[in-house]
Amino acid sequence: MEKQKKWWLKALIYILFVFIVAVTAKVDWAAEHPSSGFLFRYFWLILLLSLGFVLPIVFMYLAGNQTREKIESDKKWFIISLILFLIANGIPIIFYVVLGIPPGFLLFLQLALFGLVPAFIFQPKKLKIRYIILIIISAVILVPLIVLVDLAISSIWVNPYNNTLIGDLLPILKTDKTFYYLFFWGLFSVFLYFIISIGWKFGGGTKRGSWNIFMAGMFVQYSTLEDFLYYILNNQNLPGEWPWLENFVINLVALFGRVPTDLDLFIFCLIVNIIALFILFDVHGYIYKKLLRKS
Repeated sequence: MEKQKKWWLKALIYILFVFIVAVTAKVDWAAEHPSSGFLFRYFWLILLLSLGFVLPIVFMYLAGNQTREKIESDKKWFIISLILFLIANGIPIIFYVVLGIPPGFLLFLQLALFGLVPAFIFQPKKLKIRYIILIIISAVILVPLIVLVDLAISSIWVNPYNNTLIGDLLPILKTDKTFYYLFFWGLFSVFLYFIISIGWKFGGGTKRGSWNIFMAGMFVQYSTLEDFLYYILNNQNLPGEWPWLENFVINLVALFGRVPTDLDLFIFCLIVNIIALFILFDVHGYIYKKLLRKS
């Protein structure tokens, strides 16, 4: 496991990930409920965006904010990681555009390739340059995406047939939420953790540690924890069954062989969060080192 990184630090990081998920659950509620009002909507959107500026710097300090020596091969691997990043973008295009189905567990292959970029990105020596780069990346990527998310929410709000009996009887009248899901879940959430993990690397985190941060965060985000918090944080009862998760990135109706119940989803959520903790605490790295020593 990464040296000099105490267990409580990883626990704190996991809590921060859960907090991010809680904020996204609030944004999701605002998107689905125009009655929540503009104040509610923009409070949570602005809070979520502010996390994209604050947390990368926080993670830079959590990593120790130390300067790490460059290795000669880092430049080559950074170029390779950028190439793999571009290739990984073809996975959702093939599945959603060509095949018309979710990518399923191949989503995590795409994310694993994405995580190589923050793992191999160069760490600037000057602290001021690290600040500037993180702020510029957040401004250039996250600000336009949050604007697109807001525009997608506006298109949902103006349709009077959403969340009505007529809309349920005639789904064609409802707003197509593809762009909302794309901008919010497919892009904003991914790049939020992407920039956070860059902040960790800029703070002197190891390559594997930076990859672990990104992957653990994405596992928590896509664990369906947000679905539970969507109801719990807004004082709603759980629905009992979750038929709409057929359209989740992993078709959970197909996975369970039936419409998943609250218990089914809880078990799925628990398993995925355990995997996230497994990655975050670098258990796989520990096992690898033990096997390497034996061989």
